Amino acid sequence: MVDPASGPFLFDTSAEGWLARSRDDAARKWLRAYLARHQVHVSSITVSERIRGYALLWRAATPERQIHIESARVAYLGELGRVWAVDAGIAVVAAEIMALVPEPPSPPRRTHRLAESRQERLVRWRLDGMIASTALVAGMLLIHNNPADFEAIRGAIERSPGRFPGLGPLRLVGCGRLV
Repeated sequence: MVDPASGPFLFDTSAEGWLARSRDDAARKWLRAYLARHQVHVSSITVSERIRGYALLWRAATPERQIHIESARVAYLGELGRVWAVDAGIAVVAAEIMALVPEPPSPPRRTHRLAESRQERLVRWRLDGMIASTALVAGMLLIHNNPADFEAIRGAIERSPGRFPGLGPLRLVGCGRLV
């Protein structure tokens, strides 16, 4: 279990969504305890991924459903906590990560009826690298729900610590280990 008081933590897009949708009483209790002490910290990349998700849902929805999706999007933007911008330091670390692990370690995702294309998979992988670099530069524990990709990043950083002077290790916790 991760003590919510030991935060703040950086939340990956997948973790942020998982916690928001979780029906697990222990996870909900953990999130309430965390929010009583800290803001949710996310990368600007997470905001971009979430808003893109809302936009894609909105485009495919009926007019009635579009109203609900737009309401959820506005609520998300209104409840943002601390958003970490991708600055020069984070960009440099992300580039090092991308050079160390140029190919996504996880298979393509299947969403709805479509398989993720190679291009989409590479974009997702690079965005995960930017989120990981944000956590590394900020010195924050990264809460995620995507172990295959983030563990590969952690391993690459551990194998090449000279590329990340004064940083590291990348500290990760999967959503399932929060409670």
